Amino acid sequence: MKTENKAGILKIYVGESDKVHGRPLFEEIVFEARKEGMAGATVFKGIMSFGASHSVHTMKIFALSGDLPVAVEIVDTIEKLQDFAGRVNELMDQSKKGGLVILHEVDILRYEMGEKYKK
Repeated sequence: MKTENKAGILKIYVGESDKVHGRPLFEEIVFEARKEGMAGATVFKGIMSFGASHSVHTMKIFALSGDLPVAVEIVDTIEKLQDFAGRVNELMDQSKKGGLVILHEVDILRYEMGEKYKK
């Protein structure tokens, strides 16, 4: 990714049990991002949340929720992320689950491969 362009983070919030094409929605989003050549993607698992339904999801041992929050963050140029957001919306529609997609503009301070990945 060239850092002269406006960079951003596309954040996608879904439930860990949300599925599409027989696999977790968050996983499908990451593989699609890789296929589209995005600069990077990371999945974070939350320990507690609530959203539009106001149902609390938690990992406490006696809680009934089995659907903990998952956030996918994808970094690239704003233009590529805006285009990719359409694909994310398609996947979320196919999963028939709720979620939230947001886009932040960011300043990239450093983006470099580690020695292990350089050829």
